[in-house]
This record gives sequence, structure tokens and C-alpha cells, in this order.
Amino acid sequence: MATDREKEELREAAELLLASQWIVRQETPEAYFLIRRHEKRLVEYFREKCGWPLLVNAQFYKLEKIPAGAQPFMGIEAMQSPEDYVLLCCTMAFLEEQEVEGQFLLGDLCEALLGYYPSDALEPLNWESYDRRKALIRVIHYLLETGALRSVEDDSEAFLRRGMTDGNPAGEALYEVTILARCFLRSYPRDLREYVSADALCAADFSGSHEDAAGALRQKRHRIYRSLLLQPVYYRTAAAEEDFVYLRNMYSRLKAEFNDLFSLDLELYQNAAMAVSYERSSWFQNIFPYRLRGAHDVILHFARAWREQPDWQKKKLLSPHEFQQFLERLLQSCGAGWTKEFREMGGKRLRQTILTEMTLWGMAEVEEGTGLIHLLPALFRLSGSYPADYVMGGSKRDGK
Repeated sequence: MATDREKEELREAAELLLASQWIVRQETPEAYFLIRRHEKRLVEYFREKCGWPLLVNAQFYKLEKIPAGAQPFMGIEAMQSPEDYVLLCCTMAFLEEQEVEGQFLLGDLCEALLGYYPSDALEPLNWESYDRRKALIRVIHYLLETGALRSVEDDSEAFLRRGMTDGNPAGEALYEVTILARCFLRSYPRDLREYVSADALCAADFSGSHEDAAGALRQKRHRIYRSLLLQPVYYRTAAAEEDFVYLRNMYSRLKAEFNDLFSLDLELYQNAAMAVSYERSSWFQNIFPYRLRGAHDVILHFARAWREQPDWQKKKLLSPHEFQQFLERLLQSCGAGWTKEFREMGGKRLRQTILTEMTLWGMAEVEEGTGLIHLLPALFRLSGSYPADYVMGGSKRDGK
């Protein structure tokens, strides 16, 4: 039977793997050896419950956190357009041909990308374009931050400013490929060219046997654990109806398990489920609400004001214009306490900023085609208002 210390260490190791892209021995040796002490149990747990492989290497650990499905918040923040992602994938294809700890020049990468880039489907790659150069620099900086690349010498800013001179970058740079580049992209059961759509890629991880009862149950369990651990909220849909039956039947067991291993409380409602923390845990990199994030103040006020309307539960579908009008009225009534950025935003920009944040947190969704905005249950789990003695524009700003 595990001691309290062993349980605490196992919890810390599991949280480290969930919070980090990878645990590198040289950078965080204590975390690396903590995971090594509990490696067997962690491998078994994440494989059985989530269907996630734990990549084990003498230099690093990586938990392959494959989602149950793509979600709006799952993009890479550093990437600003689909073309950025294309450049990232092409760069990774280039790195596949390089040796670990091998070095290459920025000019070599620029030349190789002209061949890798799918010019038949997209506008041809042209390094005379400042936007394309800037996109490549974003990709390189992202790979440097993740540790897939290491900078040896870097004058890429000159390349960004002036582009190419006589076929070579105006400013050269030298980079080194690290072992992490080999595990940056996940592997798939079949050749990528055999998948014809994004849905097919998402379904690839569930391509094993599911005809028998045991296989179907395993896939259901994987979907549920992945959704609860990676999504702000897991909604009941026609496709997820059986999953919610499982959730209701296993609720007590799952609740205890999430609390013991992840310090999370499992909340189950009629049409939604979510794993939440009542205290800010160090392993969460993004939380709601975050007191220094002005958008969250606005959303909390939005939820409170919406619920104060008569029959508010019957109206959760708005046009963009109605959504913007409601925000503008909210600004007039309590906006003096918002951060300067949100006080001074124009109506259209305020609407788009708040709607984007709501969407990322599963609090709203935009209907394709019509543009209508659906307010979702997660929005109304929390609400915020100023105390009765709050002085607008004064110093009393503690919310409740």
C-alpha cells in the first residue's frame, strides 16, 4: 500500500507531465528523476485511462497528450495564420533529415522550404515578402522556445528586415537540432498521406478494435478522460450521449480519482461535465477567472447581468449586434471598474475580444453560416459583481 509521501509524489509527477510539453533531464533534473521513480505506474495509468503513451528517453520524458477532438483553444499561440502552421510542418520535415546535434544555416532552411512548401495548394513561397519572412522567424523562435532547436549564432533580424541578397539571407544564422525535435510531432498508425481530412486524423488514434464490448468501453473511457483533462468543459451531445451515461454511473469513482491524482474536483451537470480546482494550482498554465486578465472581469459581469434578466434561461441565442449592445450597456453600468484597455475599446473590438475569450473557455460558440452566438452553460457557472459600497472609479475594487 502506497504511503502518503508516495501518493504526493505520484500526484506531483502526473501534474508535471500534464503541464509540460516535456520534462528535460538537463533542465529540470529533480522533476525528471521524480517521474523516473514512478515511471511504471505513470505509464500504466495514462495508457489505461487516457490511451496516451509516455515517451521515455534517457534525456527527457514526454506525455503524448492527444485530445479526443480538436477544440478552438488548442492552437499554438505563437502561430498567427494557417500559413504559419504550414511553415512549421515544412520546417519539421527539414529537421527530420538533420542529425541530432547537427547544425544548419538559415539559408539552407530557406532554400529547402521552397521545395517542401505546397505551392500547388497555397500561394508560392517568396522570401521577398516581409510577411513570409516574419512568419518563418515566428516558427524558428517557437522551436527555440520549445527546445527543439538551439541557437548557435543568430542574425536573423537582418534577414527579417532586408530579405535575400544574391540568393542568400541578408543576415545569416546557425542553429542546432536537439533530440527533442525527433519527438516534436506525434506519430500516426499509417502514412499521413493516407488521411484525407482533419476528422480522419482525429479518428486515427481510435482506429483499434472497437467492435467488441471491451474495445468500445476502452475508447469511451479514453474519450472521457481526455476531454475532462484537456478541455475547460465537456458538453453532452448526441454523439457523447453514451459517454455521459458512463460518467453518471462512474461519477463517484472518477471524482475520487481526479481529486487524489490531479487535485481536481469533478463536477457533473445535466448537460456538461468539468474538472475544476477551487484553489489556483501551480500546474495550471491558464485559468479562469484570472484577476489580472481584464477580459475575465467583463465576462463575470456579463454572466451576472444576463442572469438578472427575466426568463434569462429561455434566451441564450443572440445576433452579433445584440451581443455588442449588451456589452455596451454593461460598459455604461459597471465599466468604470474595468481595466483601461477594456474601458476604451470600441464596441466592435470589445465584442470580438470577449467573444473570442468566451469561445476559448467553452462559454459561447458561433453558429456557422448565420453567425448567431450561443451562450453555453459554462458561462453561468461563475458570475461577478462589485460590492454594494463599491465606488466607481475609486479604490474599492474587490469583487465577489
